[in-house]
Amino acid sequence: MTQASIKGLAFQSVAEDIHRLRMERRILEEDLESLLKPGDMAHLDEVVVPSLWYPIDVYGRCLDLLCSAEGEGRPAYLVTRGVKAAERMMAVGAYRHFLAAADRWGQRAGQAMVQLASAMYNFMEWVIRHDDSADVSIIEVRGAAAFPASARHTAQGFVEVLFSRIGGAPVEVVARRPRPDFVTYHIRRR
Repeated sequence: MTQASIKGLAFQSVAEDIHRLRMERRILEEDLESLLKPGDMAHLDEVVVPSLWYPIDVYGRCLDLLCSAEGEGRPAYLVTRGVKAAERMMAVGAYRHFLAAADRWGQRAGQAMVQLASAMYNFMEWVIRHDDSADVSIIEVRGAAAFPASARHTAQGFVEVLFSRIGGAPVEVVARRPRPDFVTYHIRRR
């Protein structure tokens, strides 16, 4: 079985932020030892290649470390990281086509998110449903047992930006994990 992983494009900002906080002495070696596992540092000490895969569990622990050091443990910090990641990614030419292809709210916006998720994660199945009568989109993430809670929050911020940009109006995104292997994102226009 393949190890559950995330693309280096997403892992890169986490590694860079941890490095920055270490240089600023806002993350100490004791913090690294208490929140990361011994093998995690190997991923942080190497140059992160955006096109390679990195273990999702290492990514989750790194997000937890950053949330503790910069976000006072608040999930809102992680959602904000997801917003910033989406904005950075959409500025990259290779990902702009997702916005151009998804030109309207609802099903097509959801399909853009599903395509991005399949490019960013090597596990999980993302499925979109849209209820036109309630003007709500629901993304279901199946096979998400290895999906860290911290990554679920960052993905929430990413979903928010994608749907807001495509729909041309702010949205509210509520993430839930009704089962360990199942996550939902409910997206509603404000």
